[in-house]
Amino acid sequence: MLGGYTWWQPGIAPAVLLMHGWGQDASSMATPARLLHARGWHAVSLSSRGWLGSGGCDDYGRSGPRDTARALDWLAGQPGVTHTVLLGFSMGGMLALLTTSTQDTRASAVVTVSPPTDFRRVYAATTLGALRRYYDAVFTPEQWHEGSPLTHAGTQRLPALLVVGERDTFCPPVEGRSYAQAAGGGLLSLPDMAHQPTGKEWAVIVGHVTRRFRAPPPRR
Repeated sequence: MLGGYTWWQPGIAPAVLLMHGWGQDASSMATPARLLHARGWHAVSLSSRGWLGSGGCDDYGRSGPRDTARALDWLAGQPGVTHTVLLGFSMGGMLALLTTSTQDTRASAVVTVSPPTDFRRVYAATTLGALRRYYDAVFTPEQWHEGSPLTHAGTQRLPALLVVGERDTFCPPVEGRSYAQAAGGGLLSLPDMAHQPTGKEWAVIVGHVTRRFRAPPPRR
């Protein structure tokens, strides 16, 4: 069972499913959710399994794509939803890319902010020692390759927008850039952004999302 929060419009509108980063939960995506709602969109923020508000055990993406695909199907079927966009931050961005490249979903586009896309490269480059220890403790041998979104970039099923911060030392901007190049996705680079966007940076990101995906883009 996955828990979360909704910001719902009274009428017909696009909807965004928001996925949080490692060490966070659904409440951590309240800022982009409120910004989306203020622009007339529905927003739903979910806690991934094993994080506050949801059951199960965290496995850093091994179960997440199936969970996220089911949540997207539920959201797309709600009254008043014209089309859905999947937006994930950090770990949530990794889940979003894996979901849309390995699962059939009813989403129309995917947006990721500061995502890890090649786990071995992140492990070598990150300045966050706790992340390396977590990878060592949680990953299966196969997960290093098969769990890395970059492995599946060639089968990305949706229009994608990768957002990177040039000051990100947790998941350096090469992570988003390399995925965008491999998948033929769009790239938004914010020169002063570190790993976690500020409120002003979220406003910039949400502005791009709502302009770019206000109508459902054609599937590839």
